[in-house]
Amino acid sequence: MMGDTGHVNVRVRSADDLLAVAEALEREAAARYRSLSARMARQGDMEMTALFDSLAGMEDRHASQIGDRSLELLGHRPDIAHVKWETPPGYDQDEARGAELGAYEALAFAVRNEERAFAFYSYLSAEAESDEIRAMAENFALEELQHAALLRQYRRRAFHKKRPATFEIPTNVDELRALARLWDAEAAAAHAGLAHALRANGEDADAAIFQRLSEDELRCSAGVQADSASVLRSVADGLRILEECFDRYASIAEKSDDEALVAEAQNRASNIVTRLATAGGARSNTLLGMGAA
Repeated sequence: MMGDTGHVNVRVRSADDLLAVAEALEREAAARYRSLSARMARQGDMEMTALFDSLAGMEDRHASQIGDRSLELLGHRPDIAHVKWETPPGYDQDEARGAELGAYEALAFAVRNEERAFAFYSYLSAEAESDEIRAMAENFALEELQHAALLRQYRRRAFHKKRPATFEIPTNVDELRALARLWDAEAAAAHAGLAHALRANGEDADAAIFQRLSEDELRCSAGVQADSASVLRSVADGLRILEECFDRYASIAEKSDDEALVAEAQNRASNIVTRLATAGGARSNTLLGMGAA
């Protein structure tokens, strides 16, 4: 678990441990994608149904490959029963209970979970007690990063379909920086309000996450005052603001022909991914989650 200092209180001490966790994460991801596929089918979105079916098959293949590797290296297949912590939940249950789950929202869940897995393996690599574990964890982290990149492409397409003409691309870097300060100010106000509401509801761990996030956004706003602040009712809403901000920057990077503007947008999109990995991962991933340590 991750405490308030950001330190993760777990150790993978052997290849046996790491392979067991890795296989479990792949199996869980496959189940998550099948659940999303079934939901898309019920809603009549056959394109997303096929996509999530394909992703589930990909995760199954990766799990089998990990099992084969364990058999080759260790003489047995992974046994998650020997690992003393839980694998992450599939996707945010409060969001999943909504009456309807659009393609963009479903893909956003998937992206966040791949980012959480990447963050987890990156941590394991940094804290590894042997070169063998470090190399294996780095390889798994790279695979999760590739999964997230693929899903972000699909999510971006869904974003453009959902918001085809409501976003105006800035014309230069200065204009983008001014917009970014405003967006940070608006996000800071919204996340601060959410932190207050969560704390009043006794959800202190989640409140602490969004309070720190709000303070970071406020610093980045450089004193700009928010024109308005969304009233956030759940952690899901708090994470969604980050997702939407990422897609603004990604859209700018895709559509602009100005190299300096593209670079600036890509850098800011990368910063949002860091916020997502911190906030989303800390809150929803039991391997990276804020917990009672």
